Amino acid sequence: MGRGTTVLFDAGGVLLDLDYAFLKRLLEARHVATTVAELSASESIARTTIDRRVREGGRTSEAWRDYFRILLTRVGAPPEGTEEIIDTLAEAHQRVGLWTVAIEGAVTTVRALKDAGHRLGVVSNAEGRVERDLDGAGYAGLFETVVDSHLVGGEKPDPEIFRIAMERMSVAPETAVFLGDVPAVDVVGARAAGLTAVLLDRHDLYATVDVPRLRSITELPDWLSAR
Repeated sequence: MGRGTTVLFDAGGVLLDLDYAFLKRLLEARHVATTVAELSASESIARTTIDRRVREGGRTSEAWRDYFRILLTRVGAPPEGTEEIIDTLAEAHQRVGLWTVAIEGAVTTVRALKDAGHRLGVVSNAEGRVERDLDGAGYAGLFETVVDSHLVGGEKPDPEIFRIAMERMSVAPETAVFLGDVPAVDVVGARAAGLTAVLLDRHDLYATVDVPRLRSITELPDWLSAR
């Protein structure tokens, strides 16, 4: 399946990265020395916590403090200061957003897919601001619809949030592909809604998961062409 396929994306971890420069400055102000590369590697490990929590019956919105605890611990933040840092991050996310930086190669890839005739959308577990964050990162005008869990009252892996996107786009789910990065959230939810799931596994953490995996979003056009 090539030209004209409907492609839906997760936002955080697929289109948008954590603002590592902001997090680095925050940690350095608290005398924790780290690098953007260390933060990125630690973030990928921390993100597996979300997968585990959802598999155990939790919600993604309940896993974020655990996610940040693991990330901060891996880069050497002292335990006694971790909760204060997490509170500061939560406040910053509500005020200006933390996932606001386009992942390398993502904007170019998404634009190329749109230019090639693909219909594009986003389905994200977010806090009501994801469309603004996407626009600010360079994706303005590229998506037909952006479904934000906070605004529709349901979150992945509930298949209903995918169905909302399909209904808005007047597309049959069996003709659509969803690219996400957390198996228990994105793969499970997309498949339950009838979409084809693809996993963006940038750090090769999910080799045992039975799903097509890409190491970079830039591989997506070739994967679509080869279907």
